[in-house]
Amino acid sequence: MFALVDCNSFYASCEKVFRPDLRHAPVVVLSNNDGCIVARSPEAKRLGIDMARPAYQIQQVLEKHNVTIFSSNYALYGDMSQRVMQTLAGFVPAVEVYSIDEAFMDLRGMRANNWPLFAESIRNTVQQYTKIPTGVGIAPTKTLAKLANHVAKRWSGYSGICVLDNPALIRGILDHFPVENLWGIGKQYTNRLGKFGIQTAGQLVKAHDSWILKELTVVGLRLVEELRGKPCIALETVPGPKKGICTSRSFGDDVTALTDLESAVTAFAGNCARKLRVDKSCAKQISVFLHTNC
Repeated sequence: MFALVDCNSFYASCEKVFRPDLRHAPVVVLSNNDGCIVARSPEAKRLGIDMARPAYQIQQVLEKHNVTIFSSNYALYGDMSQRVMQTLAGFVPAVEVYSIDEAFMDLRGMRANNWPLFAESIRNTVQQYTKIPTGVGIAPTKTLAKLANHVAKRWSGYSGICVLDNPALIRGILDHFPVENLWGIGKQYTNRLGKFGIQTAGQLVKAHDSWILKELTVVGLRLVEELRGKPCIALETVPGPKKGICTSRSFGDDVTALTDLESAVTAFAGNCARKLRVDKSCAKQISVFLHTNC
């Protein structure tokens, strides 16, 4: 069995740790340069505040509902992430840090008579030690654990915990789980599968292997095997080399002067170069991109 532990509204939750007076208040976190919304507390989500929305476009909404606004503090988030991961490592020796706010845990070899109780213990311990709320999904494979975590956090009746430990339960959830929400299935594959009438994970696992290999490549076949309960994706406890480094920002105000853009690009390129040197890596390709707000 594998577990996927995912922190809830991580950046916003980190800010609330040090502002207990905001425990039940709406909170948003802005990107660097205070451009777009990159995190929302549950209270802010209920107000209909969208992710990645430029803050200036909804300034009246933020003021009307007394939403507390924070600038990104990545040093804080990195430190809190480390605390969460160290807490998880106290449960099992093998933990894969998948991102700043989620991790896989290898539960193989463990004997748990009550997986939901074990998941509750994880949530309570992380909450006690770090004050960060989490969702936990437990299943026979990493892909199913990722799916279970999605169900735990977004489907009614699960309250942050979903354990997929029997075939009948797995089949029932797969039959109602949209392929677009599957780990590793992006918009392109979702559209391709839709052309063949495949809308749910349950339909996908019933497809022939030869067809899956043709349409989704070997990576897609591996994903489907995982959905069928066969572990095919190993736990990666040692981070692999980075494939890319990106530094990007949204401007807080409209930019109309070329010199302002040149200064920003120069600064961001310098940040990328510094990260590259820290990792003792080299670059094969450098690209610059710009987007307007129109």
